[in-house]
Amino acid sequence: METETVLQSVTPFSRFEHAFVGCLYMCFCLMGVALNLLTALTFYKDTRLFTSSKPWLHISLALANIGVVGPSPFPASSSFSGKWLYGSALCQFYAFEGMFIGIAAIGFVVSMCIERYVVGSKPNTDKTGWFYVCAISLTICNALFWATMPLLGWSRYAIDVTGTTCALDYNHPDEGFVSYLITLEIFSFGVPLMAAALCLYWSGPAASAAASNTGEAAADVAGTSSGQSTSGQSSQATLVTDKNLEGFSEEQLKTLCYIFLFLVLVGWGPFAFICTLSSAVGAPGVSMLANAIPPLACKMMVSAYPITYAIASPRFRKSFASFFKAQGETKQD
Repeated sequence: METETVLQSVTPFSRFEHAFVGCLYMCFCLMGVALNLLTALTFYKDTRLFTSSKPWLHISLALANIGVVGPSPFPASSSFSGKWLYGSALCQFYAFEGMFIGIAAIGFVVSMCIERYVVGSKPNTDKTGWFYVCAISLTICNALFWATMPLLGWSRYAIDVTGTTCALDYNHPDEGFVSYLITLEIFSFGVPLMAAALCLYWSGPAASAAASNTGEAAADVAGTSSGQSTSGQSSQATLVTDKNLEGFSEEQLKTLCYIFLFLVLVGWGPFAFICTLSSAVGAPGVSMLANAIPPLACKMMVSAYPITYAIASPRFRKSFASFFKAQGETKQD
């Protein structure tokens, strides 16, 4: 009854607008799942993509991104119908899963930024194995804590103003919601992102020097091997080819981290904004379009991560494309 009252206080979507939103959900779902699944498989298959670190955080982020867009058929089908179709229990589970995976995805990006500082201060990657265990474990535990609290009574999950998806109940910003929201934004959004930016800034000189030494050593080995087996001209061509197919450099990884922080702000910032705005002016002061943007924004941004990897590294593009070549060869056989 309360949800119906809120829906009557804003201009509802037309049948076409609901259908359009449903189509967006499905498009983002198909693209996001396919690209991130292949990204995770690429990192798992090609062990030479990373020379100064390990791929586990990147694989974890890709899997989290799949979790962000994977359940999209639920709000998509509800959008086609103009209302949530799956009852209260599944609404609670859908909102819990979205909160858990969303906070975990942000945490993995933050962990990548901290990783650059750890690798820069300890170039010997054999000594940083503890970092990946701690980072992944803490990220999952933090996400699980914040996702569970609304189920236990600190704020709550409910159908949102659009009536087609479920999330944190910012329609009724009571004291519990406000305290939960402020604490969540501070400790799982604001402080972690600032810490990530500082780690990237402090990782500069040491990490760059370590990456430079690694690159020079690899070039020397490649040059020696090429010089023994081919003429000078072919050696130079081999060196160029090998350089183009090198893994991610430290500078590339730092740049990726900065871009990922931007994607976090673009993808998850609208949720923080709409919740904060609803706390200030109340749900009736927020339009239906403004309520529909946050879930679509986070699902749209999921596909940007694999594209960023592909732009940054020719080796990643080659490894990524090999899945399609293998499938094509299988069909020919």
